[in-house]
Amino acid sequence: MELEALFTPAAEERIGIEVECGLVDERSGQSAPYDGPCGSRALLERVRHELGAEPLTEAGSLVGVALAHGAQLSLELGGAIEYSSAPYQSLVAMIGAARRDLRVIAGVAARSGLALLPGGLVPFTPRERIPWAPKPRIDIMRGYFRGLGTAAAYAENVMGLTLSTQTTVDYLSPEDFREKLVLLVKAAPIAAALFVNSPIEEGRPTGLLSRRMQMWGYVDPSRCGVLGFAVRPDVSAADVVEWGGALPMIYRQVGAGYVAGPERPFRDLVEHGFGDGTAPGMDDWRAHLSQVWPQVRARHTLEMRAFDGLPWEAFAAAPAFCVGLAYHPPARRAALALLDGLTAADLAQATEDVAVKGLDAMVGDRSVGATAEALLGLARQGLRARVTAGWERRDAEHLLDPLDDVVRSGVTFAERAVSDWTGPMRERPAALVAAGRVPVG
Repeated sequence: MELEALFTPAAEERIGIEVECGLVDERSGQSAPYDGPCGSRALLERVRHELGAEPLTEAGSLVGVALAHGAQLSLELGGAIEYSSAPYQSLVAMIGAARRDLRVIAGVAARSGLALLPGGLVPFTPRERIPWAPKPRIDIMRGYFRGLGTAAAYAENVMGLTLSTQTTVDYLSPEDFREKLVLLVKAAPIAAALFVNSPIEEGRPTGLLSRRMQMWGYVDPSRCGVLGFAVRPDVSAADVVEWGGALPMIYRQVGAGYVAGPERPFRDLVEHGFGDGTAPGMDDWRAHLSQVWPQVRARHTLEMRAFDGLPWEAFAAAPAFCVGLAYHPPARRAALALLDGLTAADLAQATEDVAVKGLDAMVGDRSVGATAEALLGLARQGLRARVTAGWERRDAEHLLDPLDDVVRSGVTFAERAVSDWTGPMRERPAALVAAGRVPVG
């Protein structure tokens, strides 16, 4: 099996997003259970029937629905809702479809007293009350992380409580893969300072701007964080294969179920098999690469995973930022020049510091705030070029306006959230949910 075959360039540049929202009780802010009339299964059933969606099941349990136009709604491991778009050529068209779908789903949820709550972290549910989805692989994953000890101290929090908006972009050639991967890996912890938005945990400010970013540092260092090899100017798909092939599978699918993966590197399994008379196929390789969670994940697409989820009115800024930087070659190369010289160690330290200091952090000897502002300007330049070329509507660049507000004011989404929570909301969960929920369509 040729593992590099998975990294086949696309024929055109398209865009995809995954928007994660807590599914919470509108009064208490606590995560909804799976079972019961006000649970996530009942919500999926109603969406299925009202929108004519197709059911998605695991081990006989409903865990998602496929919508008619290619989008999917699925349960995250800890009961959050993830909306996955179909791939689009147009950023504005994709965001329009996502907004319409999410508002409709929010309306279905509201009839049961539930709300879709965007952000970077489910703000009220404690770890011990995470409503785990009925997905067989979850118990295997929890067992794996427990075996790592303190290195995975926050793995269950990350699995069950963190939220993000993730953007996928295409690459058109090996050289395009190299440029986009290096750019996104170097930009990720710096740009994340514009998005910090997870300061509240179990109803209390944590003193951090991104509790989510901090938690990701304690999941599995071998599978998460900065892709250190990707800062090299000669990086290629072969490096991703080398990195991923050195890791063991956490789980693998056997028939209709899952079993723990052998404690051997994936490349060893390719050479010698699983030990039961079978050997990995391409589906196993795809599954294995879904069991790594770096800030930027490289597969048949490149996926930016570094950012906290933003409030409803601002979530489109994440794909707008990525598309503006990655899909306009002059902006992309200017950004690469701006980030030249940064090391993997610089990026790892910046990841830790941005969680605490946000725009006031440093990356190497550079200001995160100033560098993020420069990247934002280049992203806007890239979107303007797409508008001029006729690939986007004129309003595309305005999707970045919420990030301009952060730069101009110096106040992050996290700082605004804490100010609202301790001020006009008077620390009432119902007030936070009412202000932050996806509006009913």
